Amino acid sequence: MKSKYGGSMDKIESIVKHGFSLAREIGDVLLVFTETGRTYKVLKKYLNKECGKNEGKNLKVVVTTPNEDTYSYLKNEKEIIPILLKYRNKYKSAMIKQAMIKLFENSLVKERDTVVAILGTPRASGNIDTISLIEVSSNDFLLRFYRFINSLESIKRLVVSEVLDIAMELSIEGKEGKPVGAMFVVGDSEKVLKMSSQLILNPFKGHDAIIFDKRVRGTIKELAGIDGAFIIGDRGEVISAGRYLEPLSCTLNLPLGLGARHYTAAAISKHTEAVAITVSDSGGIVRIFKDGEMVVEIDPNRLDRECFIPCI
Repeated sequence: MKSKYGGSMDKIESIVKHGFSLAREIGDVLLVFTETGRTYKVLKKYLNKECGKNEGKNLKVVVTTPNEDTYSYLKNEKEIIPILLKYRNKYKSAMIKQAMIKLFENSLVKERDTVVAILGTPRASGNIDTISLIEVSSNDFLLRFYRFINSLESIKRLVVSEVLDIAMELSIEGKEGKPVGAMFVVGDSEKVLKMSSQLILNPFKGHDAIIFDKRVRGTIKELAGIDGAFIIGDRGEVISAGRYLEPLSCTLNLPLGLGARHYTAAAISKHTEAVAITVSDSGGIVRIFKDGEMVVEIDPNRLDRECFIPCI
């Protein structure tokens, strides 16, 4: 029997059943991706069957979606933790990477945890065909991001997470299908402003702009192509755009091949308590700098070698 969402119901039922069973056996988190909520409705039958049998097994069930209507429905479900993904990915590995970042940001996963993910082809509703096993302790990128995000205080973590979402959108969606280069400096804004000057009239001056406002996010994405950096306060206030950074000269230990934008971002993070996030306009790579070092490098468009178990 075919699902109206595009996949064989027998196949979807089988994958969800085996993914749930695997997660209960060896996992700490079950991560489910859904566009319409169809996959979750299949999973829900198994969650109801196992109700009361999960004592002693602290399995977190996290259901993610990029669809706001689906997310509104999931928020009313009691046995799961719903997460709204802010953008749609091109590859399965990128979907997992985005979701894992969200798990870390929300303190839902920790070092040495095992995550079992159920997912399908990106942007294809109902096409569930993969179970993926992610071990945080064996993934260098995930460990670096976990340690970085846990080094931030709670409020700053939320702000950095929101800015990182915008950076990833600029990398994946960009303009006319191409990444848009940008730089964001988050925190210690008083000191950052003293080490910078305005290149253009500040479009945010006189506005009570907060990074968590959808309209503000949209404005930032529209302005992302201009020269200079966005300055974001510790609590998410958008202070300025088009800011030319002039940090003191210093010795930096950075990988070869990085351009002026990245050296400036590293330098401002060394001389202040700020976190700097850059998006490369050439390849869309997102880099995070703290204390003068590049702490995380994320390529949302690269198909990484993940531990995939295709269920075809």
